Formats: sequence, C-alpha cells, structure tokens
Amino acid sequence: MTITVAVPGRPPLSLEHLIADVNGTLTDRGRLIEGVAERIARLRERVQVHLLTADTYGTLPDIAAELGGVTARRVTTGAEKAAVARELNAASCAAIGNGANDEQVLRAVPLGIVVIGPEGASPRAMAAADVACATVIDALDLLFDPRALAATLRP
Repeated sequence: MTITVAVPGRPPLSLEHLIADVNGTLTDRGRLIEGVAERIARLRERVQVHLLTADTYGTLPDIAAELGGVTARRVTTGAEKAAVARELNAASCAAIGNGANDEQVLRAVPLGIVVIGPEGASPRAMAAADVACATVIDALDLLFDPRALAATLRP
C-alpha cells in the first residue's frame, strides 16, 4: 500500500501513511466535513490513516468510528504530532493540518498539506506546508492525482 509521486527535480515520494489533524481539518467545529468519509475510505486502500488531534470538541471516538479502519490518538502539542511521524518513519508520511500545533508535523514529513478551510489556518502551519489547499476535499483529492500533486511540487 503506497502512493508514489514522481516530482521532477526531487526524489520520488513513496507514501505509506497519512497523518491527519481532525479539528479544523477533517471537521468543522467537531463535525466531519461532507465528502471526507468517502475519501478516507478510498485512501485506506492505499495508505494507513492516522488521526492526531487535541480533540477540542471531544468527538474523536465518534469520528474514528465513522471513518473506520483508522488509528486515532489524542495529542496536544506539535512536538507530539512530529514524534508520531518519526515513529512511523517520517519519510513515508504525508500530513494534513491547519493549526499551529500542526506546524512541526508538516515540516517533519516530505509532503505537508495545509488546509485553510472553514476554521482558517495558522500562518505557522501555512509556512511549514509544501502545499496549501482551500478545503480538505481539495487536499484529499490531490492524493488521488499524483500528476497534479507533482505539478504543484515541481521546483
């Protein structure tokens, strides 16, 4: 299970894990954004999906159950999120997030995607990301289209 992205001028990306923030990224104020569940189900056929969140709204168990087949962990700091990436072998990870506590994990992986979304995005997360997307749907869809992703990442 891998997503491979050939980026001209860079080593190819070989992604086995997707680390996803929950609040403000996959959800809007604790509610799963429409279309996310279907895309995560398709991504689970290609990568292992890991939810990392401070769980501000207390919905992590429900979100994880709704998505099914994902690992879910409560973490509160950016350092904790980056440590999870290192545990998984950061070189094989992509990360999606929007908050200041996502900055470190976005920097730790070869593909960091910031989502601006309905809850906004931290400027620190935006500066750390390789790609910025207006919505989580756009971000998840990029993972299904390696050519579009390569065009965005081309130096």
